[in-house]
Amino acid sequence: MVDLSTKLISFFTISRSKMIVATFAQPALGLFLASTTLADLNIFSLIFFIMYLLHIVFACKINCYFDYEIDKKYKIELAQAVDNLGKKTIRILLLIEGILIGGLIIVLIIYGYVIVGIISVLGFILSIIYSATPPRFKKRGFLSAFPIILGLFLLPVLGGWLMISTTLTVFIIIFMCGYALMNEGINLVNTAEDYDEDLSEDVRTWAHHFGMRKVLRIAFLFTLIGGIGCLIGILLKFIQLFALDWGFFAACGFFIISIFAIALTSKDLHNIGLESDLKRSAKTHAKKLPKWFAITRYPMLLATFFLII
Repeated sequence: MVDLSTKLISFFTISRSKMIVATFAQPALGLFLASTTLADLNIFSLIFFIMYLLHIVFACKINCYFDYEIDKKYKIELAQAVDNLGKKTIRILLLIEGILIGGLIIVLIIYGYVIVGIISVLGFILSIIYSATPPRFKKRGFLSAFPIILGLFLLPVLGGWLMISTTLTVFIIIFMCGYALMNEGINLVNTAEDYDEDLSEDVRTWAHHFGMRKVLRIAFLFTLIGGIGCLIGILLKFIQLFALDWGFFAACGFFIISIFAIALTSKDLHNIGLESDLKRSAKTHAKKLPKWFAITRYPMLLATFFLII
């Protein structure tokens, strides 16, 4: 009999709480980039924020549910967490979270955020078809990365932007594309980490489609080029809201930190691909994913926040 505390720990484990810590930045970046002052944010911005976090928790759970056989081979703590909760309980949790997400989407649509609602529905569908059978895009080679790139990294920023603004500007397009590339670059280390385990369950990802050496090279290039795109997008926002006040100078400070964080993360990813045993290298360094996500996202988030206060 599994006690309550163990079940609670297992709940946070399959919700990928370590990753979630770095996830708060994603919907907030779109909201802050679209705003000119904090007054632009409202209660519906908070609803969108909560809806997106529920969406991520849902996506993590459904991934653990359908990756159970793979996780038993290497990511044992995830498989054990599934066993501790039980698959029936996880299905109930997924149903509850799905209903909550759907309810919040309906609220947004009713109050006029129709496009954001449609984008959110699309993101929800992508989170399901990535992991769940029969579509299970995760196993479909070249196509496997696109639900992640779109649903996890691009659409949240776009949705946050459209909560505040009705039009797209050059800097948000540059930022979104860069952000999706940068984060997918980092995520590809996690993809490479599971090379043998995925293959044993007939799951073919970019690591299998391109090969380990090439996919790690792509990870480095995506992170570097995408990071530069993010910085260019934010810099254009700086030009738009230029003002010689303390908030602007604080934003400049965090922008400089962002430059160093992206450079250091890109260097780490470059070094991973230089080691002789690439599979071991990916497994060793994949533990740094939460750190890489946090140090690249939060300085940018703080830069955009101080720019509008």
